[in-house]
Amino acid sequence: MKMYVFALVIIVAIAFGNDIVINGANNTEGSGPVSIDGLAYSQTWDVNNATHGVSIYGAGDRWACDDFILTGDWTLNQVEVWMIWLGEMGESMNIVFSEDDGSLDPNNATDVWSEAVPCDNVFADEWESSGGTLYDIYKTTCTINADAYPSLSDGVTYWMEVQADVVDNCFVMLYDDPIGSTVWYNDGSGLWVSTVDHPDMGWATDMFFDLFGNPLSLESGTWADIKTLF
Repeated sequence: MKMYVFALVIIVAIAFGNDIVINGANNTEGSGPVSIDGLAYSQTWDVNNATHGVSIYGAGDRWACDDFILTGDWTLNQVEVWMIWLGEMGESMNIVFSEDDGSLDPNNATDVWSEAVPCDNVFADEWESSGGTLYDIYKTTCTINADAYPSLSDGVTYWMEVQADVVDNCFVMLYDDPIGSTVWYNDGSGLWVSTVDHPDMGWATDMFFDLFGNPLSLESGTWADIKTLF
C-alpha cells in the first residue's frame, strides 16, 4: 500500500483638518506578501510607526483608501484595520475593493466588490497625541460573509476603501513612507484626494491593514496533483 503525503506550502504573500497626529517613528514596517497561512497581504500594525489617523465615519460620508497587489489569486474572508473610536464603537465597516486602471488614482478605478462587513474591536494600545490627548487604538477585524467572498487576481493593483458605519467621529490609523501609492481620502465630496496633494497634509502615507483568505491558485494546483493518483 502506498502512502502519499502532500505538503502544502502557502506562499502568501482625512477630513484632514481633524487629523490626529500621533507621536512615533516615521518609518514603515509594512510589507508585501508574507509566508503565513491565510495571510494574503500585510501592512502590519506597529505602534512605533503610527503617525496619525484620518476620520472615516459614515455620518460624514468619509472614506480612506490604499492600494495593494496580491501574489496569486485569492478569495478574501477577513480584513483587519486599526482604529480610534471617539464615540460609538463601530460594529460594521463598509469595505470596497476597486481595480486600478493603471493611473494609480482611485478616481479612475472600477469597483469589483463592496459590502457592509460586521467587525469586532480588540484593544491594541494607547497613544498620546502631539496635543497631549490619550487615545485607545483598536484592532478592528472585519469578517466577510461566506456567500460574498471577493475573488481578487494575482498581480493586479487594487484599492481597498474603508468607512466605519457610525455616526460619531472615528479614525483609521496611518503611517508614513508608503508601499506603492499613498493613501487617498474622500471627505464626502465624492472626490478622492491623495494625502500628498491635500493642502492640510502634503506627504505620502500608508494605511495599516491585513488581508486574509484562501489562495485559489494553490487550491487548483492541489486538486490537479490529487487527480494524478487515480
